[in-house]
Amino acid sequence: MRNRNQELLEILVGLIGDLTISVSLIREYESKPYMHKPELKTSRQCIWRLCFNSIVLNCCKYVELNRKYSREFNEMTNELNQLRGQFNEQITSNKSLLILRDDYVAHVNSKKTKKSLTPSEVQEHIITMIGGSTNAAKFLDWVCPDSFEASNPNESLVGVVTQLRDLLASKL
Repeated sequence: MRNRNQELLEILVGLIGDLTISVSLIREYESKPYMHKPELKTSRQCIWRLCFNSIVLNCCKYVELNRKYSREFNEMTNELNQLRGQFNEQITSNKSLLILRDDYVAHVNSKKTKKSLTPSEVQEHIITMIGGSTNAAKFLDWVCPDSFEASNPNESLVGVVTQLRDLLASKL
């Protein structure tokens, strides 16, 4: 029977994969000239929506993980608590990310308004979530840098989750 530390390790592994693949898919498709053809606009939008939905859910999953496994983190990865908390705070302070999760990605309607977000409202929240511009590169790098192996692991969500996974695994 697996214990909570093993559960935590499995969740961290899943988070790394889900976040990395979502960012990689966006970058891969955006790098292909044929994907920018007008007749593929809808397909391209669907890819972005799929990937951003996954990023939003997995960012929220990181926050939930910090809440539900705080004891295990404090006992097993105490040296990363400040960094872990910084990324938790960055996510919880991103109100548009939370609105997208609550009112669009995870539910059909807003709990407040009892209506679905309009496409323009969704777009507005995405732009706000990624930093106020239509260029998502900086936000995607914050999630998972393009050259992850050469990047500073303290500067990306995947870097922090990877450090947590590695430290936890070394103590099991």
